[in-house]
Amino acid sequence: MKVITVAKMREVDSAAMEQYGIPAVALMENAGTEAAKLVEKLVGNLKNKKICIFSGSGNNGGDGFVAARHLSNRGARVKIFLLGNIDHITDEAKINLEIVENMNIDILQLVTERDWDKVQVALAFSDCLVDALLGTGFKGNLTEPLEQIIQMINNSGKKVLSIDLPSGVEADTGNVASVAVKASMTLSLGLAKVGLLFYPGAQMTGELFVDDIGIPSVLLEDSKINQTLIDLEMVRRLLVKRSPDVHKGICGRVLVIAGSPGLTGAAALVTKAALRSGAGVVTLAVAKSLHDIFEVKLTEVMTVSLPEIDTGILGLSALPKLLELAQQYDVVEIGSGLGRNPATVELIQEFVRQTDRQLILDADAINAYHGKALSLKEAQIMPILTPHLGELATLLNLSIEEIKEDLLEISRRAAAEYNAIFVVKSAKTIVVYPDGNIYITTTGNAGMATAGSGDVLAGTISALSAQGLLSYTAAIAGVYLHGFAGDLAARAGMSGIIASDIVNAIPSARFGIEAE
Repeated sequence: MKVITVAKMREVDSAAMEQYGIPAVALMENAGTEAAKLVEKLVGNLKNKKICIFSGSGNNGGDGFVAARHLSNRGARVKIFLLGNIDHITDEAKINLEIVENMNIDILQLVTERDWDKVQVALAFSDCLVDALLGTGFKGNLTEPLEQIIQMINNSGKKVLSIDLPSGVEADTGNVASVAVKASMTLSLGLAKVGLLFYPGAQMTGELFVDDIGIPSVLLEDSKINQTLIDLEMVRRLLVKRSPDVHKGICGRVLVIAGSPGLTGAAALVTKAALRSGAGVVTLAVAKSLHDIFEVKLTEVMTVSLPEIDTGILGLSALPKLLELAQQYDVVEIGSGLGRNPATVELIQEFVRQTDRQLILDADAINAYHGKALSLKEAQIMPILTPHLGELATLLNLSIEEIKEDLLEISRRAAAEYNAIFVVKSAKTIVVYPDGNIYITTTGNAGMATAGSGDVLAGTISALSAQGLLSYTAAIAGVYLHGFAGDLAARAGMSGIIASDIVNAIPSARFGIEAE
């Protein structure tokens, strides 16, 4: 399913009206009708149920008026509380306001202190609330009385349906002003809005429903809408089941260059994740003094000893051997726990520039390009980078807060400028292509916020790439598989997940994806 921005949704709405002749009032009718159905889903039989609808003066408020009519017709006892100047109500909303007025549905414009007292009483005795206050145009800070009414809605403890998105959530970022409606359900109109998927907005969304409201599918599937959810069917099509007559050599060969004193666990997790993700052969190249540690620590992984410049530290002296070794492998993962010694940084940059293998750059391999991000373009094959927000901020010389303010656009520009695929790890991991397309995962959970989880992801993507998936699709499938494994691991208790739990769940997760 596509995910849409405010600007693009406006284009789609305009095209529906201008190219297809669908009047705005018809789209509003469909939105309000679907909203009424979801209220019924929330509360059951509508007969004598008390429903409070909070409407603004825009088209979002008009959707609320339509919902009020349908709910009243089904036996609900409906009250509409109107915020905003009645003279500023849009033409389409005004049509539906007049209809509910003619039906003698109770409408109260909130003006006096006494009006607010009536809201408190209505909230206390209501069965469900409908939030039709703010649409996708909201951005910035809330003003009174909006902030006050949203606080009252949240404090009521009642079930809430938000139309299009919870009021107070920015549609393009998921950022929340001082407060936002905490919905039980959200009905997103046309397509899901970006802000419903990213935190903190995602935390306000509740159960998400999407309805096309009668917009032609050709408009909603437009290739220019360049955000897409990664779902099960997409990944199932990408993963290839093993043929009965395969051998390890054709199941993907992964070379991992990782680990340094105090960070040997990162290297172990990458290699184990690559094996659990289906790679046939995985080799770890490490500094000479760490070699014996891994000989004991890793059973199924082969190890190669590299010359070091100091205990456990790699430098350019390891480059010739690494370049020669890489020729035997399909994919090279580099950076996990490798360290930030200046000599190691130089080695990483030279290896990336000189090798002709597909590269997955994680952790310290990304940090190696701080202040030199343009050098990433020297890679012979488009690399995959797997930064978390802190590493992305370091690479781009921005703060984490600046990244969060405009994550999609900043990531999109970086992927284009550096000609790399970015897998940006956060509560909602995204895969960003240089052509501007962004894929948003639907798997994963808060329990995966644990040390080493990113190393597991790097190993998973490396294995899928080595098995023949294109770099674009390996990143998508790897992110979904990694998150799904985390979801399986969470069944034993989310708060206690460790990275090894995710590794061990990968085979079951892949089996679940591939099963018809």
